[in-house]
Amino acid sequence: MPESRKMTIAALAMIMALAGCGGATDTAAPSEAAPSTASADTLPATDDASALAVRQVKLEVLGEGTSAQPIVYHLDTNGTENDADLPWSKTAEIELTAAEQKAGRLITLVSGSVRDANGQFQPAACRITVDGEKVASGKGTCEHLLK
Repeated sequence: MPESRKMTIAALAMIMALAGCGGATDTAAPSEAAPSTASADTLPATDDASALAVRQVKLEVLGEGTSAQPIVYHLDTNGTENDADLPWSKTAEIELTAAEQKAGRLITLVSGSVRDANGQFQPAACRITVDGEKVASGKGTCEHLLK
């Protein structure tokens, strides 16, 4: 199996594993409610609107012609683009919570493959920009921890 195909398959497996890593929720009702020890006067005031940060993120797959393998990404949603015309791009405005600003939010792009001048499959070049600044580039896969 060609190395580029192995890399693409491994990257797809990683994205699928990350997509399935959501937290489990416990739907069982607690047997007894815990007493509240904090009054409204002692709780810190929070302003959810000011805690959000907005970033404009652009994913790009460079090249000419049509992608030979699907482009797979995790941005504001998970998605797949089949037979995409190159160069290809997707832009989204991402709202980061205070926790995401501290810990980060993983943005991934698997650029798939393109045919070179000899007809061989090669990993496609990719790039991620945040607010107009290039933060990641590579061939086959690009990822960035958005904060």
